[in-house]
Amino acid sequence: MRKLLTGLGLLATALLLDPRASTGEPRFSRSEWIEAHELHNRFDGGALPAGTRPATAARRAPAFEGAAATVKVINVQVSKDLVAGSGGSQRETQAEPFLAIDPANEKRLLAGYQEGRYAEGGARALGAAVSTNGGLKWKAGLIPTLTEATGGRWQRASDPWVAFGPDRRAYYVSLAFDETRPDNAVVVSTSTNGGASWGDPVTVHSPGGRDFDDKEAIVVDTYADSPFRGRVYVVWDMVRDLPNPVPQGQPVLVSWSADGGASFSPTVTVHDAINLGAFPLVAPGGVLHVFWTEFSSGNRIRLLTARSTDGGETWTAALPIDDMFPSGVDGMRVGDGIAAAAVDRRNGALYVVWEDARRTGNVDEILLSRSLDGGENWSPPQVVSDGPADAPSFTPAVAVDGSGRVGVAYYSLRNDPFREKGVDLYLAFSRDGGDSFAASKRVSRTTWDATFAAFSRGRFLGDYQGLVAGKTLFHPLFVATFRSSTLTPWPQPDVFTASVK
Repeated sequence: MRKLLTGLGLLATALLLDPRASTGEPRFSRSEWIEAHELHNRFDGGALPAGTRPATAARRAPAFEGAAATVKVINVQVSKDLVAGSGGSQRETQAEPFLAIDPANEKRLLAGYQEGRYAEGGARALGAAVSTNGGLKWKAGLIPTLTEATGGRWQRASDPWVAFGPDRRAYYVSLAFDETRPDNAVVVSTSTNGGASWGDPVTVHSPGGRDFDDKEAIVVDTYADSPFRGRVYVVWDMVRDLPNPVPQGQPVLVSWSADGGASFSPTVTVHDAINLGAFPLVAPGGVLHVFWTEFSSGNRIRLLTARSTDGGETWTAALPIDDMFPSGVDGMRVGDGIAAAAVDRRNGALYVVWEDARRTGNVDEILLSRSLDGGENWSPPQVVSDGPADAPSFTPAVAVDGSGRVGVAYYSLRNDPFREKGVDLYLAFSRDGGDSFAASKRVSRTTWDATFAAFSRGRFLGDYQGLVAGKTLFHPLFVATFRSSTLTPWPQPDVFTASVK
């Protein structure tokens, strides 16, 4: 399998020079730093470690060897090209979308995504788009005063993640960093009008030295009965600047705001090991859950979770969900090794999905596991994706609607006879709380060519995608190359959504 690197994807092409080099100070390159620390936070290995074989996941249906049914939905463009390419950034490229839905008004949706991706990591700016009519129309803009392209201090930004709080407040967390200096930080921008406009970023954490914050996410407690209603939680992992190899060095951290994003608490360590991809959820009663991936010796990858009942101050020990056996997709950078999660707001049932090749050895499928007791125990993973047995499924997202129906979105190469770059988006639905899933439905209006996606160690749609649900409608948020470029004769990657009942 390909190397599993930081969520930023900071490797590959030409490097910028540090102006301090001319003054005799040591030259710094964030890309080179990540390359030097690669073994520190990831590993190389096959989908199945030598001499081992995991238990086979229960498959709900035989492989489907034909054209799947298509949901008749409209794919609505969300993003616009609002930043010019500069300094090696890729023009007209959007990547890595995430989506939030306002629990007080399900017609209000907020999207975040990268604008102007750099091949070696990060983007020139981060985009935000808001819809007030359930995703039919969108108003797109850029997060202000974040990167140099939008009047801010940072050279680059990445890993956009969005959330709604009470009273139409919205939050946008970013990973901000410099390529030519060690400086980096997790920062949060706040909107008091549902995403229509944004304040200046507030620093949640800046590690100092050459440590590096990575793969951050945000969630807000919006439960009326919670003692922490309105509390904003940010979670991330921090890559320590330690010699390689080390037994520990990439802890999962959390910080929170009790004043609407104006300030944030000191950090609390959730789990100290070599971790990636923290995903936070708030369950009924204000219980905070975090899911993440742990990398350990022997090429083992474990999916873990922990919870806090006191607003993030203390945490349970890490609770195992399952081992992960991702294979990745040749020629593409996908979300292998990163899980997505959702909660049923009615009863606290938890769902987690990830891509896994345990059944096949080298072709990723989408697995789902659930917990009905607050994360203590988890069901055996079942295969949610379908399609031809040799067609990879990758980068899943999961959501639960107001009636408890579970939806899982994922990309698939099933309609490309060569299984290389022809991508579609599919949705699978369960009406029985995840016990079984109906055949996946094609949501994308046509197969798109990932050759024209952003490039970052391969064709790059994002390490994650978005999916939310209201009372009955599911809204995926995905990248596709449907639209022609205004600058070249080729297609370009844009962010799209749909409304699926």
